Amino acid sequence: MIVWMRHGESTWNATGRFQGHTAHPPLTDRGRAQVEAVLPDLQRLELTEVVTSPAVRAHQSATIVAEALGLPLTVDDRLVEQGAGEALAAVVTRVDDFLSGREAAARPLVVSHGDTIAVAWFRLTGDDLPGPLGNAGLVSIP
Repeated sequence: MIVWMRHGESTWNATGRFQGHTAHPPLTDRGRAQVEAVLPDLQRLELTEVVTSPAVRAHQSATIVAEALGLPLTVDDRLVEQGAGEALAAVVTRVDDFLSGREAAARPLVVSHGDTIAVAWFRLTGDDLPGPLGNAGLVSIP
C-alpha cells in the first residue's frame, strides 16, 4: 500500500497562484497546521518511510511528518508537479517509473502534488481520483 499526501497550503496556494515545478513557495502557518492535523491518522498506518517531491512546499510537509513519526525521508525528483508546458505524458512516465521501483513490503507516505497524485491513482486503479484533493489531503492506494 502507498499512502499519498498532497502538500500543505503554500503561500501561493493562499493567493490562488499557479505553482508548477519551477516555483518554490514555502508553507503558510495554515499549511503547517494542516499537515500536523493529519499526523494522528498517519501514526496509525505503520508507515516505513516518507518520500517527497523536491518542491519546498512538499519537502516542508514531508519533514514535519518524518520528524514527528521518526521516519527516514527521501527526496525523489520524479514526484515534482507538472510544469507549465510539460506534457501530461511526461508526468505519467515519471509516475510509472517511480511506481515500478517500489518495494512491495514498503509502506511509504509519498508527499507530492495534486496532479501527480491523480496520475498515480489513475495508473494504479484505472479510475479518476474521486474528487479534488485538498491541502494535506490523504489517499491510500493498495
